[in-house]
Amino acid sequence: MSEYAAQAAGPRQVTTQTRRDAVVDELRRAIMAGELKAGQPLREVHIAQQMGVSRPTLREAVYQLIHEGLLDQQPYRGVVVTAIDEKFITDTAAVRVALETLAAKAVADDPDGSRRTMLETAWQEYRAAHRGQDTTRLHQAHVALHRTIWDASDNAMLKRIWPTVEAQINLAITLDESTRSDPDRALHVHERLIDAILGGDPATVEAEVERHTRASADELIEMLAERQRGGDGTES
Repeated sequence: MSEYAAQAAGPRQVTTQTRRDAVVDELRRAIMAGELKAGQPLREVHIAQQMGVSRPTLREAVYQLIHEGLLDQQPYRGVVVTAIDEKFITDTAAVRVALETLAAKAVADDPDGSRRTMLETAWQEYRAAHRGQDTTRLHQAHVALHRTIWDASDNAMLKRIWPTVEAQINLAITLDESTRSDPDRALHVHERLIDAILGGDPATVEAEVERHTRASADELIEMLAERQRGGDGTES
């Protein structure tokens, strides 16, 4: 494929109605679809023209995606698409299991019911987003559900840590959603997680957080490997 053809398959023009968010969503889609390749520099002038937006608007979207981890600011190269590999997925899963288990146990051990109420509210929003079949809203509700587990733990350190790890968790969730594209499966596995937390048994909570996170990571690694084999023209 020529360089021109590769560029033409990149992000598409967006409307001006919700400009910054639309640019973020479209760049995220193009990265996850493989139209913007890992390590590929983001050519600001070309991308802004291709999407029909101003360079300041594009920069705002780029800063957001740098925060999420989809883009990386590198010395002498500028902004490039982040390489998402097996190590990134397993490292993120390991951190999530350790910290989210701590948070989920705290929510399960609820002294006055307020922590569970927070979680139930976030879970209701997730289910409503699933029923609405709006992928953007569902993604936001997905991230918010995990954020709520951390917030509802009432652990001061976990609340402080969340903004640091949110970008990696958001990226892992985005990668999972774009690779599987199976909202019904996601609803089911989250239902198991929420039921475990609301059930209150620490051992069950620990086992379900481990299963929820590590099993999903393992499946995701295999699917990405199959996608790569298909992209190389080999049999899967």
